[in-house]
Amino acid sequence: MVILLTPRQVQLLNRVIEEYIATAEPVSSKTIESGGQFDVRSATIRNEMADMEDVGLLAQLHTSGGRVPTAKAYRLYVNSLIANEGLAVSHAMRRRVDEALQGIDHKDPETVNKTLARIIGELSGNLVMANMSEREDAYKVGLSNMLTFPEFREIDRVVGLTEFFDQFESMFERMHRSMWDQHDTDTKVMIGSESPYRQVHDETVIVSRYRLPKGHQGTLTLVGPMRMDYRKNLGLMTYAAQIANRITDTYRA
Repeated sequence: MVILLTPRQVQLLNRVIEEYIATAEPVSSKTIESGGQFDVRSATIRNEMADMEDVGLLAQLHTSGGRVPTAKAYRLYVNSLIANEGLAVSHAMRRRVDEALQGIDHKDPETVNKTLARIIGELSGNLVMANMSEREDAYKVGLSNMLTFPEFREIDRVVGLTEFFDQFESMFERMHRSMWDQHDTDTKVMIGSESPYRQVHDETVIVSRYRLPKGHQGTLTLVGPMRMDYRKNLGLMTYAAQIANRITDTYRA
């Protein structure tokens, strides 16, 4: 089903998503009104939010509470960020990535790959796993970070995440084949049930693929709650791929 939104509804949906990302609390029409971005009353905002609930973009967890975005809403949001180049990597974060790569052996593909995973995991606060062609094991960081998110207070979410973490190597090849053409290098996003793995159907998975020295191919997989900072995380993953490709091209020239 194609969902057609008015410009005000698009702006409102984005505002709800960003408020929920920031607070992890259901968003009410009064919260939106108090932000001062919309020159309409709370009742009008509430009606617009109800319309978006009817088409599956928002969900109301409790009768008297605010609303939260659905996976469908996050997909529209991510598509818009990518189409409008709305990915945000601050100068400070780019510098942190660059500094992490200083002083390492840029000719060693495994060192480059692990270093990228370590710094992206640190900056994103999410689970990050690094794969490299012709290597069966993955380098994994950040599982403990995930357990600090409110989403993982439920034991079944923790079990699913740790199962995915433990079994990642055996599952990744199938995911890798389903996502890319042979020579494609890109950053891709799977939100909720878009992932082929039931263990992370409540999470978002971002995967970047890039070139590494000595003819290898590297992949970073970031897993976080669906309520993640997409601007920052997509920006970080895209920047990591760009840096890896640049390093590889330098030593291939």
